[in-house]
Amino acid sequence: MRPRNSHKKRSGFTLIEVATSLSVISVLLLGLSSAVMIGSHAIPSTTDTGIADQAVIDALNQYRSDLREAVTIKHRSNGSGSEIQLVMKDAGAAGSPAKVVYTYSNISETLVRKVDLLDDVTVMSGIKSFAVSLSQDGADANVVYTLLVASDTIQTTFEVHVALPYKPEVI
Repeated sequence: MRPRNSHKKRSGFTLIEVATSLSVISVLLLGLSSAVMIGSHAIPSTTDTGIADQAVIDALNQYRSDLREAVTIKHRSNGSGSEIQLVMKDAGAAGSPAKVVYTYSNISETLVRKVDLLDDVTVMSGIKSFAVSLSQDGADANVVYTLLVASDTIQTTFEVHVALPYKPEVI
């Protein structure tokens, strides 16, 4: 016969075991959330250097658009920089540019765009290198290849290949 006072064996956790396991889990989750926060700051956001990249891309899109509308191209380069003069196709619209000049200076590390007789506009700054190459068929240009190295950007090196639909004359 069994004694009446015997306790039945119950399966389960005691209050101390539950409290201990909850405290261990909370410490692990805290460590995991810290790692996620640190990792999220390691990836550059658009508020930092991503804005500089977008500014360079926007400026190069304008440059590409100007090259596609050119009927003549004059490119000069020397030790202090380079210059690209574009005579534009007559669009027939009032205010259409007739001449666009891009000037790169090694000293100030800037690319400046001048339209007709208007003031110079600094398109980009912090440019470490700006190289232009023309692919020609006789006196006509087919493709303009431009390599640009910009500091303070994520990408740093930008390449632009522009197929020229009007086959501008190279002067």
